[in-house]
Amino acid sequence: MLLRIEVQKAVKRRAFWVTIGVFAAIIVIDVGSAVQVATVRTNIPFALPQSWSDILEMPANLGPFFLGMLLILLVAPEFSWRTGRQNVIDGLSKERFYAGKLLLSAVLVVLFLVLPIVIGGAGSVVSPSESGSTLVRPTDFSYMIGYGLVLLMLGSAALMLACLVRSTGPAMGVLLVYVLIEIFIGEMLENASQLLERIAEYFPFAVFVALADSLVHYPNVLASKNAMRTKQGQEPLEFLDLEILIFAALVYAIIFLATGFLSIRKRDI
Repeated sequence: MLLRIEVQKAVKRRAFWVTIGVFAAIIVIDVGSAVQVATVRTNIPFALPQSWSDILEMPANLGPFFLGMLLILLVAPEFSWRTGRQNVIDGLSKERFYAGKLLLSAVLVVLFLVLPIVIGGAGSVVSPSESGSTLVRPTDFSYMIGYGLVLLMLGSAALMLACLVRSTGPAMGVLLVYVLIEIFIGEMLENASQLLERIAEYFPFAVFVALADSLVHYPNVLASKNAMRTKQGQEPLEFLDLEILIFAALVYAIIFLATGFLSIRKRDI
């Protein structure tokens, strides 16, 4: 019942359809361009499974921000409009109110995860390039999991900010400002020492960037690129182990969701 209520409220909001529509349109344009190139230049094919990294790379970096903004747009106004307060007055507990937002977040994470997979798969069908017998390799599945985790991370952070700040504009501002601050601090620590640089790799946005990078999930491609960089006299690219990145992403998501829950429970809605 909670999920049904939250979905009904979401689909009635213009922000929901605009955000989903714009995100889907960007994916369609990206996939359509790749199909067009494959049609004109046969040496650049667009087919599965080899094109999954190209299909997922843009959504993995952009999709979580669309999801985060959408969650803030859907959840934060409930405090300023007093609809959340009215729900509690009408008998809904704070815990169930927050549980409804968690269910909505889970549905949106799945939706943002599935959209590029479906659109990319449809693009491979109309592409003149011939797909292989195996449509999804283990490395492709790894990238899909990584994409799902960055959606979960940023979605959890957005839900937390919506519950803490309780205003749409300021919550979005805090999210974007944090990203800029972490990038700035990360660059400072990188120039300070190797130890501080390693610590900076565990920061939330650094974990996000690593998981969204296709090279983390395709070790053969990473090895080939590093070999080329070595020949050019450049330092090889290094990432944290995938298992560590997955664990860190889950820990951050739990912390964000727990903080949002405590804010709902301790403060007056």
